[in-house]
Amino acid sequence: MAKILVLENDFSNAEVIQLILEDQHYEVACIHEAEILQDTIKTFDPDLILMDIILDTYDGRDICNALKENRLTSHIPIMLMTAMLESQVYARENKADAVLFKPFEYTRLNQEVANLIAV
Repeated sequence: MAKILVLENDFSNAEVIQLILEDQHYEVACIHEAEILQDTIKTFDPDLILMDIILDTYDGRDICNALKENRLTSHIPIMLMTAMLESQVYARENKADAVLFKPFEYTRLNQEVANLIAV
């Protein structure tokens, strides 16, 4: 069973995403603070990370880039999620494997997750 780590500071969004993914038989861990991401990666060992871009005082693109530049985490696929406009997302460099724009359809989330885990 693939393991997915969700970093989303909106509790209701995180809960919905968790329910959708668990319905597809993924093991899901949700965290709401970027400060505990590194420790959670070490203990949970995810096959995929779903991360919001706007995280309180952090930018998910910066966190994503740091994870992709770290040899211990660079292999983990990362999908960023956002309600930002596409032009806003790509105005700043990001090394994400995929970007999912909110609001999104559940089938789109499932499709993107399946594609990234299959890689």
